[in-house]
Amino acid sequence: MFFTRCLFKIAEEDLGRHLNLPFIDKLRVYVRGGRGGNGLKKYGGIGGPGGSILVRGQRHLTLRNVYEKNLPKRYVASDGEHSHKTSLNARPGENLVINVPLGIQILRDNGELVDEINDIDDQCIVAHGGAGGNFKTHFEGQPGEATMINFDLKILADVGFVGYPNAGKSTLLSMLSRTHPAISPVPFTTLHPQLGTVIFDDGRSFTIADLPGLIEGSHTKMGLGSRFLKHTLRSKLLLFVIDINGFQLELRSPVRSAFDSIVFLTKELELYQPSLLNKMAILAINKIDQLEDKTKLQELHYALDNYKEILKNEYEEKWCPKNFFHFEHIVEISGKYGTHCDHLCSILRRSLDEYANREQKSVKFSFL
Repeated sequence: MFFTRCLFKIAEEDLGRHLNLPFIDKLRVYVRGGRGGNGLKKYGGIGGPGGSILVRGQRHLTLRNVYEKNLPKRYVASDGEHSHKTSLNARPGENLVINVPLGIQILRDNGELVDEINDIDDQCIVAHGGAGGNFKTHFEGQPGEATMINFDLKILADVGFVGYPNAGKSTLLSMLSRTHPAISPVPFTTLHPQLGTVIFDDGRSFTIADLPGLIEGSHTKMGLGSRFLKHTLRSKLLLFVIDINGFQLELRSPVRSAFDSIVFLTKELELYQPSLLNKMAILAINKIDQLEDKTKLQELHYALDNYKEILKNEYEEKWCPKNFFHFEHIVEISGKYGTHCDHLCSILRRSLDEYANREQKSVKFSFL
């Protein structure tokens, strides 16, 4: 019955396009408040106000769920009742509630921020119902507010992965958490954000997000990672996952060393949003199982210790970030075999505790 009601306006050949969508992090919908009921002039009766459209946060929900429940993407609240002899003060129309996932920004088409939904208690009205008919309106019910709004999801994850395609982020995610993302040596295996949860024996847990790999130019909407850069904004800390062997997008592309990768990724984040470089960051040097000796590791550590001099002497100015990440911790790992992954989890946990303590202190000072 659900599909009979919702899909009858969609051509049969288009159903696959609607029901097999990939990850959705943006959704544009039409909302309209209900019309107010007419008043009763003879007796001074007042029409019922139209229902309003509310947006409310709900856990365990995705934007895809929201879309699939209403494929036409139209939300219209019910009208208020008309006033009559036996009910001079007519009943209002019922409000219509749109449940959305947490981490949603509600935007108008011009980019104006209406509100944010970050908690299950958060809700806001996005379209008010029309006033019921009364002497001010000559007892005619007024139309409800009608507009287009956009739901923009920004994933709420404690730890956000940053790295080039094929750096081993998905492998590391599956090793650290209980998720099983697609894993392949082919770049861009991760086509949309993957969320995982790290759970400790004492019950403590935190969430991690593997985002599609960035490439040079991601801040200008190049590559798959460009669309998901916004999700790094809400991560409490960033985990750089770097292939110790470097990165090459394709055969005709230049080979980037591990240090090159850090420099160019930092530059991409800076160009997208400079404030990202103020976030706490941890560096995971991945695929150490492929090393024959420690030469590459020694070269990378030397470059990180002397990055100012190296950037000045060996890189074009356009590639040099104005600021550079100060990595709180540097961990050498093998995501494939789990080498030092337990140690990495412990570091992430301690770092998140430090983040929480800093936030508490900043809140206390704000009240002084």
